[in-house]
Amino acid sequence: MAEDKEYKIKDVRQENIEYLSMLSKRKLSRIIAWICLIIIAGLIIATFVTGIMGSKLFMPFLALTIAVPFLMYIALWFGKILNGSGNKDQGEAPNDDK
Repeated sequence: MAEDKEYKIKDVRQENIEYLSMLSKRKLSRIIAWICLIIIAGLIIATFVTGIMGSKLFMPFLALTIAVPFLMYIALWFGKILNGSGNKDQGEAPNDDK
């Protein structure tokens, strides 16, 4: 009986550790997402301004506006593959029906 309670306590502790780890990863991914959005918004604004002014920098900014989101997507996708979380359904609740 006492051993059974010990195992349950260890399981609860392990679940708490996993939950806290998941929260810290989620917070980090949100910070990275905001940074990416700010970079993309800055590129769009810079492309618009250089296009209106007729600057020689319009074409490089236009190329960056197209390439940077694509490269960010590839980097995030590659990070999921390396992390091993590419096949997991992270947003869904576990199905206990057996």
